[in-house]
Amino acid sequence: MRWVVLVLAFPAALAIAAPQVEIKAQTRVSLDKVKTRADGSVEVVGQLVDKLTSDGIGGQNVTIQVGADSQVTHTEPDGHFRSVFNVVPGPLPIELRFNGAHLLEKAEPVTMVTDPSRAQVQLTLTASESPQGVKLEIRTIVEDTATSLPVQLAYGVAVDDAELKPGQTVDSNKPITLDRKTLGGAGPKRVRATFPGDDRRQQATAETTFELTSTTVTTAVITSSALAFEDDLEVTGKVVDQDDKPVARAAVALLSGDRRLAQGATDENGAYTFKVEAEVLAAGVTPLPHDFGIQVQADPPSSYIRASRSNPTIVKVLAPQPVPVSYTIAAFIATALAAAGFFIARAKPWKRFQRASPAADQTNVELGDDRPLTGGLVANKPGLVSTLRRPNDDSFSGAVRDTVRGRPVEDAVVRLYLGDQEREASTAADGTFFVDKLAMGDWRAEVAAPGHVTEKFSVSIPHRGELRNVRIDLVPVRERVFQLYRRAAEPSLPEARLWGIWSPRQIVDHVRAKRSSPAMIELTDFVEEVYFSPRLAPETVLPQASERVDRAIRERARV
Repeated sequence: MRWVVLVLAFPAALAIAAPQVEIKAQTRVSLDKVKTRADGSVEVVGQLVDKLTSDGIGGQNVTIQVGADSQVTHTEPDGHFRSVFNVVPGPLPIELRFNGAHLLEKAEPVTMVTDPSRAQVQLTLTASESPQGVKLEIRTIVEDTATSLPVQLAYGVAVDDAELKPGQTVDSNKPITLDRKTLGGAGPKRVRATFPGDDRRQQATAETTFELTSTTVTTAVITSSALAFEDDLEVTGKVVDQDDKPVARAAVALLSGDRRLAQGATDENGAYTFKVEAEVLAAGVTPLPHDFGIQVQADPPSSYIRASRSNPTIVKVLAPQPVPVSYTIAAFIATALAAAGFFIARAKPWKRFQRASPAADQTNVELGDDRPLTGGLVANKPGLVSTLRRPNDDSFSGAVRDTVRGRPVEDAVVRLYLGDQEREASTAADGTFFVDKLAMGDWRAEVAAPGHVTEKFSVSIPHRGELRNVRIDLVPVRERVFQLYRRAAEPSLPEARLWGIWSPRQIVDHVRAKRSSPAMIELTDFVEEVYFSPRLAPETVLPQASERVDRAIRERARV
């Protein structure tokens, strides 16, 4: 249930009471069925739900009007309501109304004309993925008998209030396949099946949501198959999905056998670049020249896009060449400079000029700083002695913190995956966690916490200490929603630079006062509810926020 009282805090210098703003939950009322009972009366059944979460809302009054007869009914704990009317047989106009309540918005009325004397149609819709796309099973039962009926399809993304694209009309009780191109590629999808009704049967509608998954193809191009010991290995490539679309922000790792040489992420075009010294590739291998197998592994950020590896490529690393005397002299000079730098670093004379560190609960975003927030893994720097030893540490430990406030995140869940192995740990009150005795290999890591964006990355076991006492930054969902809001709201400000100067409340109030397009007003209401509510917004609102931002930008472009 989403009802919130938001208190806006003004500076202490202003000796006035803080105003209060009520944020009301948006509601939706729906009609489940209209059925003629044995005694000739008509039973009307519906439900009142929260529009954002689809949770039922109990204890509210809903008005049902059938023809000229009107009744007020009370919703059950799950939001369902029902009422019985004595009516004349034939088509009946039906209207459902919820006029709102304290902290509950008024619902859009539902009106329709139906004939309870007509047979009721039970329509069910299930979806299962197939190599071509998705296989739909549409079943219709009339008076307990399976009956084939013409059903109209509509499909689109699985986001609340997203418009569904009208599709073809098919016969029920027969399997049908929608191809990937029709559905718009991989991702969360929603399909609706509707029987419009006829002179003998009532209207029926069913919906289902599912994830359309996709394989990926990772390519790797190596500049040279024969590499001098003193040169660098350069690898470039791209990651695309099954529909030949680039996969952005995929975690990529450069591998040689079971060794991880480097890691990174793809750009917006799905491309990546690695540059590694040949000496690192050939470390510990004698004699040279020697052949090495090179491969790139890609782990996409979305659960519905699968990981893949490039085809292995053989690279020959040649034997090192003798070092000239001049290089030896330069090495001695460099060593002396490094020693001097070490003693200066130990003394740290610059510390006297540093400002004190901010408090742990102070925000990391200063006034006027409009840079986008990012989360992720911040590895530890191993000690000098540790870097000289072979990797032998099989643990993973550190702390999870909120990127904005810098505070530790309690009860965050750290999950590690390696093949069919899975390890899990929860953070303590100070945000710390510890996992030990991890098997050798490249583990996939996921860090999730309520109200924060899940972070995904890879960790290589064993290590030299860089994965002890790490820091994992999680971006609050509300901050990520406000980042998305910027694309639509910034053009409405008097100057673009004000985005980093004005507070979020000033920005939201200014955009609302501009009397923008309906889509922009709806987006602003959505952002206000997510950003200023004390309730932690789930990560699932991010696709909704992105869709609403795109809709507001398109509507502004048309104007």
